[in-house]
Amino acid sequence: MFWDKKCKGCNSKIKSEWAFCPSCGVPLRETKKVSSEFDKEPIEIGRMPEMNIPNLMFKPFMKDKGISITITADNNAPPRIEVVTSGDQRKHHHHEAKPVRLPKITEEPEMKVEQEQNKDVITLNLPDVKSLNDIDIKQLDQSIEIKAFAGDKAYFKLIPIPSNATVNNQFKDGVLKIEIQK
Repeated sequence: MFWDKKCKGCNSKIKSEWAFCPSCGVPLRETKKVSSEFDKEPIEIGRMPEMNIPNLMFKPFMKDKGISITITADNNAPPRIEVVTSGDQRKHHHHEAKPVRLPKITEEPEMKVEQEQNKDVITLNLPDVKSLNDIDIKQLDQSIEIKAFAGDKAYFKLIPIPSNATVNNQFKDGVLKIEIQK
């Protein structure tokens, strides 16, 4: 009662074995000043001869690396896609999505395959398609996806290919030629 210890910060009862007051967090014991030698004379830690510390200790061990993709879409507007990479190359990419075309008719185009030594030449007839800009060719792991648009009509074809094949294409007068080198 008479000998009860009280905190200097908040005046609440404390026990002698406690290092901090549980009410206000004030340190209850005197702490020794570890850095007293450094306070006397300012010395850079890396330049002290008895403390030869490698420079790696003062750099972060792992760099922040990653990618962040944000897709924002409204009901009436086309979706906005933002790609942000972090790490060695901190670039901000902004990609506008292509407008989606919804054709009334979808057809599979006529296809001819000619096999030569180490390549296949595939010919697709795409009448009414005006330019290569109206054709979307996506090379997937083991196939090629071809979408072509001509007014209200669309052409769609999925062609299987080997996974390590090289694909070249050429479009002229409504005919798409695809060369697949194995």
